[in-house]
Amino acid sequence: MSAAKQLFIIILCLCVGFLLNTALVVLLYFFMQGETSYKILLMLSSIISFALPALLAAKFIQKDEPAFRQLGMTESPRFTKYLLAIVFMLAIMPAIEFISSLNASYSFPESLKGLEEYLRNIDESAMQSTMKALAGNGVGAFILNLIVLAITPAVCEEMFFRGVLQKFFVGNIRNKHIAILLTAFIFSAIHMQFSGLLPRFILGAVLGYLFYSSGSLWLSIVAHATNNALVVIAAFFFGAEVSASPDLSAYANPWWICAIVAGLAIAFFAGRKIFCTKK
Repeated sequence: MSAAKQLFIIILCLCVGFLLNTALVVLLYFFMQGETSYKILLMLSSIISFALPALLAAKFIQKDEPAFRQLGMTESPRFTKYLLAIVFMLAIMPAIEFISSLNASYSFPESLKGLEEYLRNIDESAMQSTMKALAGNGVGAFILNLIVLAITPAVCEEMFFRGVLQKFFVGNIRNKHIAILLTAFIFSAIHMQFSGLLPRFILGAVLGYLFYSSGSLWLSIVAHATNNALVVIAAFFFGAEVSASPDLSAYANPWWICAIVAGLAIAFFAGRKIFCTKK
């Protein structure tokens, strides 16, 4: 199948998923306003928006190979690589938080203030949705939040962005780094959050290289879920407002500087073990 036809199928499947998701939200939103019902709706939304298009695209593009094999979900690296991936994600978090604050503090030129206000309103709406999703007390709510906000999005988004989209770009763009970074940019842009554009791009790049270096989607899924779980864990112990990045001036604190430097050093050594070994 030609590259153009493959790309058409991928885009078509994504559009079908988004249309089905929109229909689902319209039909069920007013009937699922309870705390638990709303979280179930979010989980269904992730599955329909990303996992379903991934499976459909894989099925149509290469019919003679099982979809999960195409997505890289039948291979698994050694257990130590999963541990290293978790350590790597934890280690880069202080730097990611700093980059997130830099991104959020950026101010548009005067001629683009209207666009900036529009994007800030989208960010505010997304933050309110996140805080609503993080609501709940007790261990049961915490476990449900991990499933809905950490595990399900990690699995579903990695299936589409790395398992389908990145695989397509890597197969059709000569420079593999461009393919991975292009996927990361689309991954970040499709979330429609300006304040998280740069940190999510970096996250997407890390996840892309994890998948490319290992050949297993599970490694990027575990790393993605770790990133998401940090917000859920922090919200459970310290309140939902921790999902917002600190003010940029906070990073002048020596403790933040030490955390960023030490974290990057740990990530460097963990990354060498992850990316420089095949299994």
